[in-house]
Amino acid sequence: MSVWEKHTKEEREEYIRFLQVYGALTNLFRQKHGDPIPYLDSKFQETIYAKIFKGENVDIGNTPHDILSVFGNERIGIGLKTWMNSKPSFQKVMQLKRFKTEIDPLISKSDEELALKLSQIKNDRMLLDYNRLGLSKEGNIYHYVTRDAGKFVIQETLYPLVDTKNLQNFKRTSTAFHWSDGHKDYKFTYSDSQIWQHFDSNKKDTLILNQFDVNIIEDPFEFLLKSYFSFIDGFKKQDDDNIFEVYLPLYSYRSKEVEEKSGLNSWNAAPKSKGSTTIRPLNEIYIPIPREFHNKVPNFFCSNIFEFENRQKSFLGDKKDKPQLRFHLKLPNGKLIPALVGQDRMKSLQSGSLTERDPETNRLFGQSALGQWLLIDVLGLKERQLVTREWLQKKGTDSIRLWRKKDDYSVINIDFAPIGSFESFMNDDEIIIED
Repeated sequence: MSVWEKHTKEEREEYIRFLQVYGALTNLFRQKHGDPIPYLDSKFQETIYAKIFKGENVDIGNTPHDILSVFGNERIGIGLKTWMNSKPSFQKVMQLKRFKTEIDPLISKSDEELALKLSQIKNDRMLLDYNRLGLSKEGNIYHYVTRDAGKFVIQETLYPLVDTKNLQNFKRTSTAFHWSDGHKDYKFTYSDSQIWQHFDSNKKDTLILNQFDVNIIEDPFEFLLKSYFSFIDGFKKQDDDNIFEVYLPLYSYRSKEVEEKSGLNSWNAAPKSKGSTTIRPLNEIYIPIPREFHNKVPNFFCSNIFEFENRQKSFLGDKKDKPQLRFHLKLPNGKLIPALVGQDRMKSLQSGSLTERDPETNRLFGQSALGQWLLIDVLGLKERQLVTREWLQKKGTDSIRLWRKKDDYSVINIDFAPIGSFESFMNDDEIIIED
């Protein structure tokens, strides 16, 4: 069964209607009218797909999957694309500029070596997203809309890892390197360090789901004005955006680097017991919370972080009864872990609980739970190497995004954020999602 068929007939029809309406407004986006091919913006496509099919937009900038769809226990990663003309063609699927120093030396090597390196980098990026979102290696798809004169065509194709044991059909040109794994055909363009994939509706793992006419409105400006003033009198502003969103750095805001014995490198600090030689677990971390963050948004973790801090300082009772700022973090893979804001000046976000057990291990949740997901499961830290900001940026991030419902402090969602997101947040700049 295709992912398309997992949605109801009503949802599919509503999605098509939104695409038709957007395509009808094509002349809003063109300086020269008359082109019969309707326009579709990729960001609108992502937004409307998530809205209609109740998916989650999980694109954090140059990541493999745009949407996460959940059907019971099945989690499917979806890449969304759109382009002109339905004929078979290569389309960009992954940007590898950050890996240029690894790739360039192999361009002069054998075809097999170059193809293997490119495939491994692509697969590593895919696996990182599988671990972040809790995806399996099978069942993920590309959902794409191709645009021809007066119509849209919706298609779906499998989105697998590259089969590195079956690399073949090597070909070099002055601008690109081509290869295949027997399932998908790829090329790597030297000038922009991009991997492209060949899309062809005739392939056995590709389905044409629907095709429909799009009637382009000649004067969409007049249409919008009439529509707006026809409905404005009865329009009641609604607060649909019930989300409180913030960002935190994965590095020290003061030094602009990941400190060697704190934050993501807490595992490198001295043993907890004086005189002990027992090293800390590799996944024992906390996410630093700058004081400037609390000054900017004192009401994110509770109604007033400074009042809570004063309550802790003035508490004179038994240590085990001391007030703690606790809640649950919801990971992108769907798992809930208990967490708290702690340490002096409320400077750390970390996991842990004295009463709650991990249902998978039956162990009490500890400080390692967050680090296991962030550092090991997703970012792939495999040994005791110091985490640096450069290392994080090579992975495509240096910040995290946190968000919750405005009236609910009990569950806070967490995910990675694009490079520079925290600095942009503190400066009230737009967070840029790299395509």
